This record gives sequence, C-alpha cells and structure tokens, in this order.
Amino acid sequence: MGSAFVVAGMQSGVGKTTVTIGLISALRHRGYDVQPFKAGPDFIDTSLHTLAAGKPSRNLDTFMISSSAVIHSFRKNASDVNVVEGVMGLFDGASATAGGEGSTAHLAKLLDIPVVLVVDASKLAGSVAALVHGYKTFDPSLKFAGVILNGVAGERHGALLENSLKGITKVFGTIPADESVKIPERHLGLLMSHEVDHTLLNDFSKLIEENIDMNTLLETTKIEIKSAEPEPKSRLRAVDGVRVGVAMDEAFCFYYPENLEIMRDFGAEITTFSPIRDSLPDADAFYVGGGYPEIYAPQLEENASLREALADAIRHGSPLYAECGGLLYCLEQLEGREMLSIFRGSGKLTRRLQAVGYVDAVSVKDCLLFRKGARFRGHEFHYSTVSVNANAKVDFAYKLLKGRGIESKRDGIRRDNVLASYTHLHALGNEEAFLRFLEAAK
Repeated sequence: MGSAFVVAGMQSGVGKTTVTIGLISALRHRGYDVQPFKAGPDFIDTSLHTLAAGKPSRNLDTFMISSSAVIHSFRKNASDVNVVEGVMGLFDGASATAGGEGSTAHLAKLLDIPVVLVVDASKLAGSVAALVHGYKTFDPSLKFAGVILNGVAGERHGALLENSLKGITKVFGTIPADESVKIPERHLGLLMSHEVDHTLLNDFSKLIEENIDMNTLLETTKIEIKSAEPEPKSRLRAVDGVRVGVAMDEAFCFYYPENLEIMRDFGAEITTFSPIRDSLPDADAFYVGGGYPEIYAPQLEENASLREALADAIRHGSPLYAECGGLLYCLEQLEGREMLSIFRGSGKLTRRLQAVGYVDAVSVKDCLLFRKGARFRGHEFHYSTVSVNANAKVDFAYKLLKGRGIESKRDGIRRDNVLASYTHLHALGNEEAFLRFLEAAK
C-alpha cells in the first residue's frame, strides 16, 4: 500500500511544477522514497523532479506511448509515494475531446489514481466554488481527491476560499503568493536542474510544509498499486557488446531515461561524453539528443578536435542518431559558429516559437531507425529554424501527418549512416527503432 496522486491544474501557469517540486522535496525530507512522473513529453519539468527526488522522473505520455506501456512504467517504478505532475489544464490534451488522449484526466483514469487540483486563486473569491465544482463533477469517473489553492493573498483571503469550498471538496492547503520562490525561465521554459540554485528546493519544501496538510493528503491518496508484469524476453541481451556514445552535458540534456535504459536492456554499453569539453570516446555508434546547443555554440565550435573525431568516425561507418539540438549540431553552422558539417545548411535561434506539439509520422524511406512505411509518434519543441544550402540535395526520411518538422511537414534528414530530426522519440513507444539503431552499430 502506498500513496499516489496526480497534481493537475485548472489551466497552464497555475503553479503545478512549483507545487510538485515542493511536495517531492517535503516528502523526501520526511523520509519517504518519492517517485516522480510527468504527464506529457516535457524534459525540463522531469529534470527538476529528478533533482528534488534524487531519482529519475518518468514521462507517462499517452500519445507517444501505448496505454499498456504507460501502466507498466508506472507500476514498475512505483515507490512509497508517487507524484504525477499533469500537463496544461486537467482536461487539455492531444485530442479535441475534453479529457481525451494525451490529457491529465485520461492519464489519471488509466492509472486509476486520484487527482489533486491546483487552483490559481489569486483573483478568486466565492467564484472558486463554481469553478472547482465544475472540475470535480465534469467527469464522474475521475477520482477527485481535493484541491491546493495557490497564490492566496493572505489569511483572510484563504479563509474565505476555504469557506466557499465547504461541502464541495477537501482543501489540502492554501499557498501564499511569493515571487521569491520561483524558478527562472528562458525561451524553452523553466531552467534545467543543473542551472537552478539548489537552495530553491529548501524554499519549495518549506513553502509546502508550512501551508499543506501533508498527513491528510497522504491518507486521502493512499491506494494499492499492482505489481508490474515481467519485461518481455525479446528485449534482453539482443546486441551484446555494442558501445553507444551519448552526448550529455549542458548543451545536450534532453533524454528520456528509458531511451538509454532500453539500449542497455538490449545489451548495449552506454558511455557519455561532453561535446563542449571532452574528447570523443571509443564507441560503435553515437546519439546526440536535444538541449541548448544554440546557447553553447561558441564552446561547441571551440572543441574542434571532438567535432573532427566524430565526423571521422561517421565517415568510417559509425551510426549517428541526432534529435532537435542534435540536428542543429549536425549542420555546417549554428548561430554563425562551425558545427559538424554532416549536412549542408545552418541553424538559427528565433524569438518566436517555431513548433510545439505531437508528431504523427511515416517513414517514406529506409533509414537508421525505421523501415520504409513504418508509422510512429513523437513530439517537437523548438525556437530554431534550419536553412538548407540551396545547392544541397536534402534526403528527407519522414513525412509528418501531424507536426511541422524541418520544412513543409518533412523531417528526418538522412545520409548514409546518419539520421537527424526535430522529432523527439520515446523508446517505450519505439522499441524496434532503438533496436534497429543498435543493430546498425553491430
């Protein structure tokens, strides 16, 4: 028997991440083993969860990953207390239907765990009752545990709100407005965990401990979590001996933990390196994920020896898979700085968001990850554009049925043993793609 709940929001921007990190930190200080999860595809929130919990946060994305795989991941990783941060508003998702596929409500029902709703009460009084009543009763099949009121102006305001909600739902606490307890942001959202002053965790924990009835919250959300089914035998030790070099530093930090774990399950050895400061490790294949190469372009340019070594390894047959930030690194230039020059073109950061959302795609050609005709799902999120050299022949492997891609709903540029795309993939929804990558290395 443990505790599990979804931290949902009435809408985006109500403070879900702050509340979630605060709860994780406070529970950990109390001695609980806390497992964090995140609805949707976000990398940044999970990095902050991981910092607070001291263990990897897991994405439970019901668009990119099958329902059975989402349930398996939750049960496999479940601990004493399990905190699932929602995405957007409770009923917002990939589907046009309220509470449909990809929504927090859909995930809560799939996992069969209760919902704790975070309410931005900064501009509410008695109307909070009508709003919360609507969220609680809109879908009777949801397990609605109660609310946390955020942005409360003071004791009098808090008392008014709590009184208005009597007979409607439990109020686990009221959190005062405090601009000092806030995670800094930039173009892709909140700062990553390695960029945040770790004393903020203590501030978040204190804010929660002082204002939330933790005992009642844990008691209300106590549930029985079933054991996970055994891992499929087909995944184990399929490509023993393959060594994969994974770019991992402040420039390249967007990886789902399962993407590395599944390669280990297949028998691969993972070695990480920094394209900013390291030399190239001895490896059979390379994986460069997303992140912030545009911010660290000068440092990436300066490490010319690694770039030359990586380009040489690729020329000699080593496969390279690159996602989003990794795609930008594969170009000739990024923000005017020299990059790998595997593909003829340049990347540039823009002030305006270029793409955010899910990708539904088909591989129109055989490539490093997919056979021709394969259908797959992922997501994209970037403020950059790719300009391809006018004289270069670009070989696109992906046709996007949903999403933007590099240009004109095309993505996944390929060249021999290299595949680079804006599309991020999750291994739990694309096991065969990662096996195909490893087999190419073998």
